[in-house]
Order: sequence, then C-alpha cells, then structure tokens
Amino acid sequence: MKQINQPSIVSWILLFSLAIIWGVNFLFIKIAVTDVGPITNVFCRLFMASIILYICMRFTGNKIILTRTYLVFYLSIGALGSAIPFYLISDAERIIDAGIAGVLMSPMPLITLALSALILKDQNISLIKVLSFILAALGLVVLFGFENLSKLGGNNRIEFFSQVFVLLAALCYGVNSIVSKLVPKINFISLATGTTIASTIIISPFAFFYEPFWLESFTSPSITAIIIQGLFATAIANLLFFKIIELQGPVFLSLINFMIPLIAYFSGVLFLNEIIRVNVLVSLAMILFALYLNHVSSK
Repeated sequence: MKQINQPSIVSWILLFSLAIIWGVNFLFIKIAVTDVGPITNVFCRLFMASIILYICMRFTGNKIILTRTYLVFYLSIGALGSAIPFYLISDAERIIDAGIAGVLMSPMPLITLALSALILKDQNISLIKVLSFILAALGLVVLFGFENLSKLGGNNRIEFFSQVFVLLAALCYGVNSIVSKLVPKINFISLATGTTIASTIIISPFAFFYEPFWLESFTSPSITAIIIQGLFATAIANLLFFKIIELQGPVFLSLINFMIPLIAYFSGVLFLNEIIRVNVLVSLAMILFALYLNHVSSK
C-alpha cells in the first residue's frame, strides 16, 4: 500500500496545479465582473461546471444518490461551498483588487480549525495554534488599516465592506469543510456533481429574477473569464481537490494554503497591473507565518 506520508511527484504536480488554478482564478473573477454582474458570473460558472461534472459522472458509471439525507448535504455544501462564497467574492471584486481578495481568503484554514474544535470537538487547540490565530488576526488588521477599522471604513466604506464580504466567504468555506466531514460515504465524483448542481439551483432564481443574466453586457473578455472559471476553477478543481485527498489526505492538501495567496496577489500585479501595497505584503507575510505555525503544530 502506498505510504500517505511520502508524496509522489504526481501528488505534487496535482497540488501545484490546483494552487495555480485557484490562485489565478481571482484574476478571472475580476475580469468577469468588470462587465457582468456578480450573480451572472456565478450562475454561468456553476451551470457550465454542472454540465461538465454530470458528463464526467455518467462517463465513469457513477450516479447521484437522491435520498433525503444526501439532498440535504448537496444543498448545504452547494450553498456554503459554492453559491454564497462565489457570490460574495465576485461582488467584492467589483471594488477591491483580485490580489487583495486572495490574501483575505488565506485565514480560511484557521477558521476551519477553530470551527472544528468548537463544533466537532476533534481538534486540540495548543498555545501555538492560539498564537497563530492572534497573528493572523493582526495580519488582517494591518490589511484593513487601523484608520479604516476605527472609522468602520471611513471614506472607503464600500471597499471596507467588500473586504468583509471576502472574509465572510472564507467563513462559509470554513463551515462547509465541517459539514463536508459529516457526509456519508459516497463517490467523490457523484458528491462533486450533486453539490455543484445544487449550487446552480440555489443561484438560479437570483440569475433569472434579480439580475437577469440575458440582459448583461457580455464581452469577449468576460465570456472567456467565465468559461475558464467554470471549466478549470470549478469542474476540474473539484476533481483535483478530491483526488489529492484520496492520494495524500487533508494534511498534504493544507500546504496549498501557503501557495494560493501568493499566486493570487502577484497574478493581479502581473496581469492586471494592480499596485503592490506595503501593508498587503506585511499582512500576507503575517498570515502565511500564522498558517506555518498552525501547520507545524498539527504534525
């Protein structure tokens, strides 16, 4: 049997591939919401991914289990892991840089750990873990800026709340990781397909009645960005995610949290000409070091 603590070259390739896909995806979200609304972006992305995953599921001979229990999990994970956070991030990136959005997502593993300790009671919170939480929190303070925090946004109120939206998305992902641990055993392709279809159903009423997607001004860049999000950042990323879990487990996968913020931030700088801000670099360093402390204390 393959030793799970000895990652193969294939595992590392899959991990780097997933980190690049998710990291660069903040850039494509920014491109899409420049021309279309955030709900339209999310709906089109999820609808495309649902079709791709459904075809993949049928091709592999799997099927969606439609019992009441699984339907509850499909809807819960679909909402917390896709529909809600995808919307929050898309809406936020109308205002803030793609790179900053990526940095704001970086505390997600710490949020997951805290929720796991409180809800599942399966984590021991050591002194080092507590210090990592404090350091990450201070990193966010540096990112937001003391002046903005004291004035609750001040003149940049919209930007402030857009940053809060991304933190709420990270919270959704944290809660989703807890819910996902409770899912009864099921083929990962079927689970990915069921949850993606559920998330599409959840966002559909908003895409039809609140922000009619057919009235949006689609451009070539926005269409390309949506296609990339649906194909790579949603459909393929879901398959890579579960395959890495299968090969090496969640501890190895957690290394991705050191890569995504860096890729997200500097891809925005390189391809969207976003400004390098000193406070963002300091915040990023503090949060990454907090993640490192947490990772070391979990071994």
